[in-house]
Amino acid sequence: MTVAFEKELDRLAHDVLYAPEQDMWVRLGADGRVRVGATHLVSAHGQFMLFTPRPAGSTIERDRSMGVMETGKTAVAIHAPLSCRIIEANSSAVDNIHLIITDPYGAGWLFSVEPTALEQERAALMDVTAYREWLLPRLAEKLVPPIDDFYTEDFDIDPNRGY
Repeated sequence: MTVAFEKELDRLAHDVLYAPEQDMWVRLGADGRVRVGATHLVSAHGQFMLFTPRPAGSTIERDRSMGVMETGKTAVAIHAPLSCRIIEANSSAVDNIHLIITDPYGAGWLFSVEPTALEQERAALMDVTAYREWLLPRLAEKLVPPIDDFYTEDFDIDPNRGY
């Protein structure tokens, strides 16, 4: 394992459960509520400019969209790591999307939710040890930087004919 990979793995929070396919984490609260956020690996999608959550009260099935984060070139759906009802979106993250990148496991959380099928879906969530093992063979792919310059000599667009 490279030093860079080890450094990325060391950034994972130990007090959350991970939904590996969604690159999301959940922090179970004593009151039955769950805080949901995106892992630090989501920032590999590009420089996020906008976080648009679905409204409070929305009922979301696992792996369905809870909202969208947008870069200058793409929109990334935020997939629910578990079935839930949205209690609130983090207004601080809506107002300052950089919190999601700079403090993804703290102030950059995305949603507070009430799970609707936690007992059935909890087995799909991983602790940090299991997530590290799952992530290791996939980490290089997740860390590929976004393509910022689409122009190459082999790629020419004629505005009258398209590609």
